[in-house]
Amino acid sequence: MSEKIDSAIEWATGCCAGVSDTPKLDAEILLAYCLGKPRSYLYSWPEQLLAPEEWHHFQALVDKRLLPTPVAYLLGEREFYSLTLKTSPATLIPRPETELLVETAIDLCPGDFATNLLELGTGNGAIAIALKVHRPKMNIVATDISADCLDLARQNAIDHSVTIDWIQSDWFAQIETGRKFDMIVSNPPYIPALHPCLEKGDLPAEPLDALSPGETGLEALQRIIADAPAYLKPGGYLLLEHGFDQQDAVASLMKASHFTDINCKLDLNRLPRVSLAHI
Repeated sequence: MSEKIDSAIEWATGCCAGVSDTPKLDAEILLAYCLGKPRSYLYSWPEQLLAPEEWHHFQALVDKRLLPTPVAYLLGEREFYSLTLKTSPATLIPRPETELLVETAIDLCPGDFATNLLELGTGNGAIAIALKVHRPKMNIVATDISADCLDLARQNAIDHSVTIDWIQSDWFAQIETGRKFDMIVSNPPYIPALHPCLEKGDLPAEPLDALSPGETGLEALQRIIADAPAYLKPGGYLLLEHGFDQQDAVASLMKASHFTDINCKLDLNRLPRVSLAHI
C-alpha cells in the first residue's frame, strides 16, 4: 500500500509536530528528497501516488526525524548563504542567524583588498567558504579543534572550488606566534551548560561542545577576546556571534581587552547577535 503526495505530507506533518517548529516544511523537504524532486513538484502533483519504495523510504526518514534527528543530518546537507554545504553529526548545523556574521565581514572588506582573515571554530566551513566565495581575494585561515569537522570543511571547500588554509587548533593554540590578521571572526559555543534549551528540539542531536563552552556560556568568548589582540594588526577587527542576552557581557570583555568602537548588529529577529570592534 502506498500514499498520495498530499496525504503523505499530511501524515508526516502530524508526526513531526511534536519535535519541530516547522513540521510541514520538514515533511516537504524530506519527501522531495525521497523523490529526487524540488519542493515545487509536490505542489504541482499533490495527487501523484508514491511508489512503494518511495513511501517506505519516506516513512523511515520520518521515523528518524522523530528521534529527533535534524533534517540537515538526514539529508547530509544544509543551505547557508545560498551555498549548499555538507553536514554531519560531527558539526554544528549552520543557522540563518550566522549569515549576519558573514554579511558584516563582507561589508567591512572591499572586494579588491586581499584581507587576511582568521576564522576560529569553523565547523563544516560554512562561514569561511561563504566569505571566500564572495570575497575571492581574501586570504583565509580557518581552525577547528575537531579533525572530523575539518575533513568535512575541506570537502565543502572542494565542492565550491575555494582554497582555504585549514588548521586543527584549540582556538589560537596552533596559530603561529606573531602572525597578524586584518580580521578575526568566530561563532563560538555560547549556551550555558545547564540552559534548558539544550534539551529541546534538535539541539540534543548536535555536538554539545559546539553549543556550550561551560557553566556561564561566556567561556569561549572570554578566551577569544582576551587572546585576539595579539593576532590582530593595528586597526584590525574582531567579529563575534553570541547569545541575544550576552551583548553587554561581550562589550565589557572587549573593553577590558582594549578594543574600541564596539558595536552590535541585530539579527533577523531584531535581537543582538554579532558584536564587532577593532584594536
